[in-house]
Amino acid sequence: MEQFTVYLFLFSIIILLGHVFRKSTVPLVLILVISGFLLSFIPLFPEMHLDSNLVLNIFLPLLVYQISAFSSWRDVKKQIRPIALLSIGHVIFITVLVAVVFHMLIPQMGWPLAFVLGAIVSPPDDVGIVALAEKIRLPERIFIILEGEGMFNDAAALTLFRYALAAAVTQEFSVSHAFFSFIAMIIGETVYGLIMGYVIGEIRSKISNTSLHVIATLLTPFIIYLPVVKLGGTGILATAIAGFVIGNKYTLRFTPEFRSISMTLWPTLAFAINSVIFLLVGLNMRAVFMRISSIPFDTLMLYVGSITAVVIIGRFIWVYGALIFLPRFLLPYLRKKDPYPPWQYPFIISWSGVRGGISLAAALAIPAFVLKGYAVDPRDLLIFLVVSIIIVTLVLQGLSLPFILRKLGVDKIGQSERYSEHMSELQARAQMITAALHWLEEYSKKTKGHDKNLSEISRYIYQYETLKKHLDARISDHHAKSVHSEKAEKAEKKEDLSFLLKIIEIEKSELAKLWQEEKINIRTRNKLLATLDHQVQYHVI
Repeated sequence: MEQFTVYLFLFSIIILLGHVFRKSTVPLVLILVISGFLLSFIPLFPEMHLDSNLVLNIFLPLLVYQISAFSSWRDVKKQIRPIALLSIGHVIFITVLVAVVFHMLIPQMGWPLAFVLGAIVSPPDDVGIVALAEKIRLPERIFIILEGEGMFNDAAALTLFRYALAAAVTQEFSVSHAFFSFIAMIIGETVYGLIMGYVIGEIRSKISNTSLHVIATLLTPFIIYLPVVKLGGTGILATAIAGFVIGNKYTLRFTPEFRSISMTLWPTLAFAINSVIFLLVGLNMRAVFMRISSIPFDTLMLYVGSITAVVIIGRFIWVYGALIFLPRFLLPYLRKKDPYPPWQYPFIISWSGVRGGISLAAALAIPAFVLKGYAVDPRDLLIFLVVSIIIVTLVLQGLSLPFILRKLGVDKIGQSERYSEHMSELQARAQMITAALHWLEEYSKKTKGHDKNLSEISRYIYQYETLKKHLDARISDHHAKSVHSEKAEKAEKKEDLSFLLKIIEIEKSELAKLWQEEKINIRTRNKLLATLDHQVQYHVI
């Protein structure tokens, strides 16, 4: 009950900060981390800790499934080479670099603990990347690569972490055993994820009750994730693969009512989890620092600065070397098929290596150690370093990323893509309406004079023709533009909805009057209110 109360309090803080800073250009995750850190200095403020089991066994499968189920496998498949090089190769590269530097700084810690730290801080966090991208319009290719990396790199990092931690505890390690176990994990989880995706997708496509389907969708990531973890895997890859299968193959077979709820449920759930994780990162900072206060402050800053520099610079080396130049230099067919991208692209990918709550959760899973001649528990020092790296990358890279995008002109690419995306949305909608009109006209010809619903068919034809004219006018107007900003899109939608909103406001006022006069019950009121909300959301009469 106490933990439940604590989380209620945390969500209250999130709601307050989210409302106060709703117009801020700074991503909310940064505000939460900084606010959490400042709140931890209040004398009567309770000390709060991030439970590693809660993050790794509850939060992580939900977040991985949410991202994969709403991502396009077609787009990820097109970028599979850079995603694989970042989610596996980059993780191994940074793990080794950090381990070498950490061992040079504190040799008495030993190589196993050095590799433990390297594995923990090696993966950029999909939570941080997606949260930052909400405020920034990244070019589509960059976003797909970063999102794909964030989905899969935790599997590689947690596997390396597990073997490094086992070596630190037992003082034994087999490279061949770790390598073949890693390959077996990739193959096994991929096959398992594909099978479970199709099985669960088929089962869920037959559920017509919306409430039952909502429960089923929340259980889905755990049904896939937890058995794999019990068998010794990470569960991340299996959950992501199953999410891709269900999201890309079965979404169209689900009921419209469930799809409508799902589009709100999962983003809200992901937002709540992300917010709690980053608030707790800030709240943990002071307590962690107090436990290692015996180490001189300048020494701690040397550790943090050195390892953060390795993490940031190492990513630049890997992206420019292994991801961009080396493959195209060695493979002419790749250079021809996928030429060198604009130099801004690898720079943005390199600078987007934000670390997040998953790294902290892994650090909290480290048991206590006792090292002769060392006054501080290595666990406390590692946690401090991980929290510091998370905060530094969030503040340094997160705050500067929008400015860098503008200076490099990458934001204009994002605006151009937004224009193309908006145009394709309008054209797709127009094509859908044309198909529906064609069917209605053909059906009307076949049944003319014999169908009792002829007047209703004529009404539908009139409505669709009116909507098509409206869309054709909007498409013609868009052809005169080269970019499409989010501000312009919102203004356009507001203009399109202004007359409809006036009509619906009249209906809503009449509905309120009927309710106050007790002429309808609450079920009727809510049903009619939902109809009006649907009209506003989807611009229909």
